Amino acid sequence: MPPALLARLRGRPLAAWMADGRDNMVVVRLVAALAVLFGHSYALAGLGMAETDPIRRLLGQTYSHFIGVMMFFTLSGLLITLAWQRRPSLPYFLRSRALRILPALWVCVAVSALVLGPAMTSLPVTAYVGSAQTWHYVAGNASLLDLQWTLPGVFATNPTTNFVNGSLWTLPVESGLYLAIAALGLAGLLTRRAWVASVAIVLAAGLWLRVPLLSGEQVSIETALIVFFAFGAWCCVNRAWLPLSTPILLALIAAAWLAFGTPLYQPLLALGIAYGTLWLAYVPRLPQGRWGDLSYGTYLWGFPVQQTLIAIAGLHDPVLIFAACVLPTLILAALSWQLVEQPALRYKHPPRTASTTAN
Repeated sequence: MPPALLARLRGRPLAAWMADGRDNMVVVRLVAALAVLFGHSYALAGLGMAETDPIRRLLGQTYSHFIGVMMFFTLSGLLITLAWQRRPSLPYFLRSRALRILPALWVCVAVSALVLGPAMTSLPVTAYVGSAQTWHYVAGNASLLDLQWTLPGVFATNPTTNFVNGSLWTLPVESGLYLAIAALGLAGLLTRRAWVASVAIVLAAGLWLRVPLLSGEQVSIETALIVFFAFGAWCCVNRAWLPLSTPILLALIAAAWLAFGTPLYQPLLALGIAYGTLWLAYVPRLPQGRWGDLSYGTYLWGFPVQQTLIAIAGLHDPVLIFAACVLPTLILAALSWQLVEQPALRYKHPPRTASTTAN
């Protein structure tokens, strides 16, 4: 094969795309969040109806909402590793991560428990407020240490009964991976040569995979998300040479299609989703978002909005649930970004004191 054609097929390295100063991160993350809403519309419409998810029927191995979180974790692995490499400071890293995750979460949990809950509960408000379950919901979810799914008497007659916000399950996994990156960074493994960082990332992910693989258990979705995060981190440390191109993506899609029904199908599908996420983030010229980063707010608020619509309007068709939930969820996400997330992120850099300025 002529070198010029080979270079065209291989494409530019990821680092070159990242150096262009433009990307589609905001749009792609919003697409991922909307995919979660779309999948949840099928899961919440009625028990067993998740099997009718179009992505499940098309691909046979996953659901729309799982693809959404796979996309999130791939991009997170890339961006969080890059954040450490650019500024390897533990206090700054932890402060930045906490400010990105916690304030919007706290608002969502508080509003769900103290506004939505009293409005939707089948119990007297005094009994609802006096229930220990209400306050366990607030404390457990706000801390991410003991996730709680139900509030007393809330959504008790919905097809997926009682669940207030099933989306929160990924946040402890994500937070734990932030700490893993911090640990690798503190050990000096992420700022050395690429092969050292690659080995560290692969070994860390491999150790986590080792238990289910050796025991013959099915790999859990939490473990799968760790692998997607590790893939994004691995791509970050190898960005100087890692090719990102349309021909490679098409080749992965073709390979997965040919492997359908074989043991190779699932890993090839996963690789195609992860690589395709990076391709979407950098290669095409997508419209840029004008309303800020609405992805996290969409992810946080979508589930309770859907459950509320099902409870109030009696919606049971997944397409109608999705269509009805998009606008109110995006409005809440925009409010979350403008009033909570963006203001909180200003505190990533602590204000300089007079003595610091003088020095």
